[in-house]
This record gives sequence, structure tokens and C-alpha cells, in this order.
Amino acid sequence: MIQLSKRHKAIQILLFLGGYLLLAGCNKNSTTFGARLYHRTTSYFNGYYNAELLFDETVAKLELAYPFPDNDFIEPIYYGTEDEISSLKKDFEKIMEKDDAVIFRHPHGSYVDESRLLNGKAWFYQKNYLRAQRNFQVVVDSFPHGKTTPEAWFWLAKTAYMDENPEFARALLAEHILEVDTLVLNKKLAGEIALFRVRLAIEDKDYRLAAALLEEQIENISPLQRRVRSHFLLGQLYGAANQYPKALEQYTAVVKSPSPYDIIFRAKLKIARLYVDFQEGKDDDQKVYEYLTALRKDPKNEDYLDQIFFEFALLEVKKDSLDEALGYLTKSVRANRNNQRQKTMSYFKAGQIYFYQLRNYPAAQAYYDSAATAANPKMPEYEEITNLAATLKDYVTHIQTIHYQDSMLYLAALPQDRLDAVVDSLVALDEKRKKEEEEAAKKALAAQQNSNFANPTLQNQLNSQTDNGSQGSWYFDNPSSVSSGKIQFQTTWKNRTNEDNWRRSKKSVFAAFAEKPAETDAAVVDSSLLNKYGDRAKYYQDIPKTPEEFASVNGKIEEAMYRLGQIYQLKLVEPDSAVSTYERELDRYPYGEFNLPARYALYQMYKEKGNPIAEALASYIINEHPQTVYAYLIQGLDPRELDRDREDFDFAYSGLFNAYQRKSYETSLGFAEYLLAQEKFIASEKIDLAEVQYIRGMSYGYLGVTDSLEGILTYVVNTWPQAGVTPIAQKTLQYLKNGVPKTIMAQGNPETPTPGITPGVVDAALTDPKNSKYEGFSTEVPVTDKVFVIMFVGKDGADKNFINTRLADFNSRLFKEGNLRVFTFMYQQTHLLPYISQFASAEDARKYITAFKKEPIAAEILSKEGDEVFYISHSNFKIAYGQKRMEDYLLFYRNILKQ
Repeated sequence: MIQLSKRHKAIQILLFLGGYLLLAGCNKNSTTFGARLYHRTTSYFNGYYNAELLFDETVAKLELAYPFPDNDFIEPIYYGTEDEISSLKKDFEKIMEKDDAVIFRHPHGSYVDESRLLNGKAWFYQKNYLRAQRNFQVVVDSFPHGKTTPEAWFWLAKTAYMDENPEFARALLAEHILEVDTLVLNKKLAGEIALFRVRLAIEDKDYRLAAALLEEQIENISPLQRRVRSHFLLGQLYGAANQYPKALEQYTAVVKSPSPYDIIFRAKLKIARLYVDFQEGKDDDQKVYEYLTALRKDPKNEDYLDQIFFEFALLEVKKDSLDEALGYLTKSVRANRNNQRQKTMSYFKAGQIYFYQLRNYPAAQAYYDSAATAANPKMPEYEEITNLAATLKDYVTHIQTIHYQDSMLYLAALPQDRLDAVVDSLVALDEKRKKEEEEAAKKALAAQQNSNFANPTLQNQLNSQTDNGSQGSWYFDNPSSVSSGKIQFQTTWKNRTNEDNWRRSKKSVFAAFAEKPAETDAAVVDSSLLNKYGDRAKYYQDIPKTPEEFASVNGKIEEAMYRLGQIYQLKLVEPDSAVSTYERELDRYPYGEFNLPARYALYQMYKEKGNPIAEALASYIINEHPQTVYAYLIQGLDPRELDRDREDFDFAYSGLFNAYQRKSYETSLGFAEYLLAQEKFIASEKIDLAEVQYIRGMSYGYLGVTDSLEGILTYVVNTWPQAGVTPIAQKTLQYLKNGVPKTIMAQGNPETPTPGITPGVVDAALTDPKNSKYEGFSTEVPVTDKVFVIMFVGKDGADKNFINTRLADFNSRLFKEGNLRVFTFMYQQTHLLPYISQFASAEDARKYITAFKKEPIAAEILSKEGDEVFYISHSNFKIAYGQKRMEDYLLFYRNILKQ
């Protein structure tokens, strides 16, 4: 007999056990020890382990594509765009195939809940939130006390958040994680929950809370690059909270980390900005300068020079060295390599310097216009850039209009030979300018420079519009420019007589033609001018010749002056320039179209200064223009009353005839008396007073007051002998003289009181949309709002799983195409709130409710008194749920929306 060694015996035993386990585990429903051991081992090594490994690798690929935000808080976790997710679709499908093998082939293994959870995450990343929710829900329902349940609740909260239901997300997070005292979280999950809570805190602009949450858990955040981004975010949060040393510490951690250079460079720039924003003193400025110089000289930063020069510019602004700052901004634009945001910010900063510090508005307009052209609408500065660019564009346009039209008036007053000489000079000037522009364009093209930012022609214009950067750019603001302009004018045109049609501007006629308003360029040249002047006709076309043309030119000047005054007063906040502009307009056009609004604007500014001129202006407006918005405003009256009074007048006028025809004589008499008392409308509305008086008299007659009837009709006949009602008035007077017909006196007053409303079981106050209980709720659903159907179900005896199952079945049968989601959560520990989302409109939600109520499911779910199904917009839900006012909304729904 052959003796086996101990080693061979061990091998035999292992083979036997392996075979036994294999045979025992072939049946997936077997629950023997061997089967469980087999399913546990196989489900992990052949399924879940590989699925989890592939999931981590796929998410890592996705996060490599993370685009840094231009000027916003960084996101440590990146969920990708639709295109990026689509490129990883096969990886996610492989993950779910492996998970499904575990779930369906090894149901008695130990990794079914983990696989379900991982499936949900895979659907979550693919932005299929409905399927993600279903998988997470299976975990919490099937494994209520499992080790994966807290994580499943967390991902349910994230799913609700990404599905644009932040209120649900916060409720789930609080109810199932934050408020569970006995819950123990592993470090990785604690880090992920912290990042999610940080995101919510940032939305609330609670940066201190966000920083505290992140600092507490930052070491638990993995993998490494996600933790590095978290350090960057923490630096941003500390910076937003003005905690300079802590912010510096976090950015320094990023710089020292083994990370891609892009994030390291961004951290270095953040450190430089911290020095600029928080450090004081010349020594500190020198340190910043040296720090930026080192960055500038580093070969790795060649692609980032535009951003470095921008930081240099900010440092010079801090030192009040504006010329140096503008120089660095020019360098920033020239060094730019397709970084559109940085180009926008460089133009924007230059515009700010010219606007706020130098108050050179034409120069500011040029840079704001460039910034607006380059800006992305998603930029946080976009609105400020575009609004101010539009304002400054209007400012420059109005100045050009005034200069140009003034020049046309001046030219119109010249003798023909002198006018022709001016045109000769303009033709020569145009030819010279065209030649210079062509040469400049060739040089710019050859040098490959950014001609938009540093344009010699623009700079020459700017120099001609202001004596220095700190003074206003229009002659109304700058006395030295006015004097200079007079000297220049006298040198060019010699002495001349002042005329009503001419106002000297700082610019010459040549400059005015150079700044000819754009709308006149497209004007059609008169054929007679073409016949007379040929190619030179365009120089004569805008010179007024007829009274109508002179009126049109003056009208353009008057409007431009008024609009310019508005810009100074309301947008540039320069009251002195506004006053000067309005007063010059009124001096020049005392009875013009903009006389009244200009006087009111002056009244406002003089009143604010306590100047007694305000009282004189108020007296003029109230006495000369009593029925205007301006008079009402000065007297503290509501100008809307003007429209209300007119509406009341129109209502009474039409109501007069309707009441009279209905034989409601007391009403028609009341309307007639009201109309005759409205002196301010009688003339303007051109109502037929004879007719009103006739109806008034007849109403008295039918009410039995024959003396008034006779007196009023006599007044009608004598005052309006040609009126349409006069013949019948005369006939009625004849009746009275011969004896009043019984038919008139017998009429009496047929009016009967309006029946009152009998109170029902509903409190009448609840039918008033203005009831204080309904504050904040709206009957309108904004077009961008989602609509939910929600059920308000008493908690006692209600089964959440039963409700979810029945609703899912109902939806799949009758609303399969709607892709509706079902979820049930707790409200105030008293009610379950099953909600179905989402519907495109309130009408769709109402159709769903109607269908629901016809099915047996309605009685099964809404089984108790007070249970209700209703629809609610997302805007209303934020108030109802967020403020714990769901009961108020129920009243609002029952008494307002359903009615």
C-alpha cells in the first residue's frame, strides 16, 4: 500500500473541499454553509471587486477632464458633461454587468447590497437619476440595517440634489444621517458627506460653515487629487471669509503637492493675490513684485504670462500707479494665448481704471466695449460689463450727436463760398486720414499686434477729448477745455458774430465730421445735391436748408442733451454735470419737447442739495402742468391715480348709458353727477355734455323729481340747441307743460338691491388670495418651474413601501411615457409626503390627479380624513416645505387654485 505524504494529503483534502463547494454552490438558491461560502467568495472576486475597481478607474478618468472655473469655487468632485459621460458609457455598462451577475447569480452572497449601491452610482454618473434612485431605494428598503444603508441614503440625497430638488436632499441628509446619533461612518464616506455639505453651505453663502466642515474632514477625502482640490477650495473659502493666513496655508499645501502644474500655478497666483489684497506697506509691495517677477521668469509659466501681467497690474493699481497698471494690462492682452476670460478681465480692468479713477468716459467706453465683445455670458462680471458698455456707448453717441448737429447748424449759416472752402478742407482731411489708416493697418498686420487694445487713432481721439485723465471729457464739465476750444476756433475761423443757431463746442467742424453719427452714414443723398456737387454731395447732405430740417436738427440736439443729462444723473452719478447739462438744454430750448422732464430732474437734484430753486421749479410744474406724473410726484401723490382717474371716468361714461337703458335711474344719475364733476377730463375727452345732462334730467324725472327734470332739460335746450338730444328734450318739456304722462311718473326706481352672499361652510376669508396664510404662494407657475403631484397622507397606518409600489405600478400602467419618479419622505413626523415628479405644466399635473382619483389606488392611499392629493410648483414647494407651511398650502390649493 502506497503511503501519501502529508503535503499530498492536504492537497487531496483541498481538492475535495473545492469540489464540494463547487457542487454545493451550483444551485443559486441553496442556503447551505458551503453554498453561502461559495457565493460569497465568487460574488466578490468574480464580480463586485472588479466592478468597484473599474468604477474607481472610470471616475478617475472623468475627473482628469475637470475644467477649472474662471472665477468661482472649485469643485473637488467632477461629474462630467454629457459628451464626457457618453465617451465612458461602455465602462459604466461593464460595471453594471458585473454587478448584475452578483445580484442575480449569487443572491445569497454578501455583496448584493454593495452591487446594488454601485449600480446606482453608475446610473448617477450617467445622469439617469430615476434608475439611480431605484437602486439606492432597493438598498435602503431591502437592507434597512445593512452596512451600506447610510451610504445609500447619502446617495439618495445627492440624487435628489442633482435632480434639482435641493429641499428633498437636505431633508434626506438630515433625517437619515445627520440626526441619527448612533450612526458610525467610515472615513471615506464621512469625507464625501462633508464635501456635499460644503456644496450646500456654499449655495447658502455660509463660507465659514463650509470652511469648518471641510477642514474637519479634509484628511478623509480620497483619492489624492480630490484632496488637493479640496485644499484649493478651502483656500478659496478662507479667502472669502478674509482669513488670509489660513488661506495662504491651504494654497501652499497645493503648491507642495505632487499635482499637475495647472493647479499648482493657479495656487501660486492665488498666493500673489492674497499678498496684494491683504498685505500693507511698501516692503510688502516689493515682496509681491519679487514674487511675481520670479513667476514671470520661470520657463514653465510661458503660457501663463497674460495672467501674471494682470496680477502686476493689480499691484500697480493698489499703489495708485495707474499708468503702470495700464501698461501691464496692455502686456496682458498681447501675451494672451486664447484665454478668453483673461482677455476680458484685462479689458475690463482697463475700463474700470478709466471710468472710476480717471473719469475719462470715452476711453472707458472703448475698453468696456472690447470687454463686452470678449465676455462669456456665464461670467459673473458679464452683466456689469455689458450694462456699463451700453451706457458709455450711449454717452459717446449723444456727445457725437451734439457736436455733429451743432456743426451742421454752423455750416448752414455760412455763405456759399465759405461753405465750399470748408468742404474742400474736409475732403483733404478725409483723404489724409484714409492714407494714414491704411499705413497703420499695414504696420499692425506686420507686427501681429493687438490693434483693438492699443489703437493710435483711438488714443489721438481720447487725447483731443480731454486735457488730462482726471477731468471730465465734455466741454460742459471742463472750463479749461472750453477756453482751449475757443482759442482753437478763433485761430481757425477768425472772429465771428454769435448766432442763435450755433453753440461752440470743444471740437472743430472737422472733428465733428470725423465723429459723424453712424445713423447718418446710411442716409440717401438728395439727387439735387448729386447733380450740383457730384462726389462731394455727402458733405452737404446733412446741412439743413428748410424750416423743417432746422427743426429736425434742433430736435436731435435737444434730445441728445436731455439723454446726456439723464446718463450723468442716473447712471454716472455726476449731479453737477447733470445740472449743467439740463440747464444748458433749457436755456437753449425753453419750450422744447423735453422741457418738463428736464425741469423735474433739476427739481430733484436741487431739492436734494437744499437749493431754493427747487421750490420755484415745483411751483412751475404744479401750476403749468397739474395733470402730469411730475406734478403728482412733487405733491406726494400716486401717479398711478392719473390712470385710475381716467379709467374711472371711462367706466362712468359707459356705465351711464348702460344704467339708463336698464332703467337703473339712481345709478345713471350718480354716474352723470360724477362725470360733470371731473373738469380735468371733460375738455380733453370731448364728451357729449348735452347727452350727459339730458340723461341726468330724465333720471330725475323717472325718480319723480320733476322740478329738476324741467330745469335740466331747459338748460340743455338753451345751451346746446344743435345737439342730437335737443329735439327730444324739447318734446319732453312740452309734455311737462301739458301734464306729465303717467308712464313717466309710474316708473319709480326699478333697481333692487344685489342679493347678498350666503355664507357656506367655507370660511369666506380663506377664499381671499390676499389672506395672510397664503403669503408667498403664487397662482402662476413660471415657465421655467417644475410641477410636482404630492399626497398629504397621515403617518398612522400608512406604509411607505406599499405607497411607493402602488404608485410605481399606477404610473407604469397609465403614464408610462411620462418617465415619472416616485419618492416618499416624512413631513413634521406626522405625515408622509409621496411625491411624483415631474410634470411640464399644472395642466398635466391636474390630468394625473384626475386619473388617479378614478382608480382604486386613491382610496387605498388617501384612506383617512384630511388626506389629500394636489399639485404644487417648485417655487411654492420651496416655501411650503422649507418653511414647514404645507398645511397653509393645502388651504391655498383647496380654496384658491381648485376654484
